[in-house]
Amino acid sequence: MTDSSPEKALSPDQSTELPPEQDFPAEVSARICRHMNQDHSDAVLLYAQGLAGLQTATAAQMEAIDCEGMDLVVWAGEEQTAIRIEFESPLGGPQDAHRHLVDLVQQARHQLTP
Repeated sequence: MTDSSPEKALSPDQSTELPPEQDFPAEVSARICRHMNQDHSDAVLLYAQGLAGLQTATAAQMEAIDCEGMDLVVWAGEEQTAIRIEFESPLGGPQDAHRHLVDLVQQARHQLTP
């Protein structure tokens, strides 16, 4: 499969860092991760299985989230792997996380549907 999206070229003086208002403070990342791991562990596992292609995963835990992606620890049997799932486009800030995470569950389910 080919990616038809145009590449964004950056000149040497352009920064790829997000503006400060788009950064996730550590306490916000921790709160989102705690909520997802406690209340939506099935969704976190779907992210690993459907978005990262780790279909043999039996458990997953969200370790961190920021505007550009999320870090998971994934278990498949006795094996543990740390992965990063990059978002297709950066979030506008922590306020966008809920909607985006819900959308990602739908994408993950679609990827897993035969």
